[in-house]
Amino acid sequence: MSRSSQGRRMIPSYLATRGIGTPTRNTLHSLMAVVATGLPPAPHHTPVHQRIISLLTGGALTVSETAAYLRLQTSVCKVLISQLLDGGHLQVRVPAPTALLPDAGAERPSKELLEEVLSGLRALRQH
Repeated sequence: MSRSSQGRRMIPSYLATRGIGTPTRNTLHSLMAVVATGLPPAPHHTPVHQRIISLLTGGALTVSETAAYLRLQTSVCKVLISQLLDGGHLQVRVPAPTALLPDAGAERPSKELLEEVLSGLRALRQH
């Protein structure tokens, strides 16, 4: 999409979705990681679709990160990503539950280790 000399979009973001306002998947959240499957873009894909596939070919990004790279609203990016998920061009990678909510019984770092980390951070801040 082109931008004017002031940096504003000359074409509204929602046109990137071809006027579709809602994603086909209600389960797509901003913090879900998305990665390309390796399937090349189809001829009917817009330049934004192609850019998403290209961006996610190098590795996974969250929906929010993808929106930030493309300078699009997260809601617009959700629509685009859901379209590419439906076509098999992208996959969603949900973080493991233990990464989100650590087990209450898991071993916690020692106080000594935390003090060493804090000391190291303070030393970095002084430089």
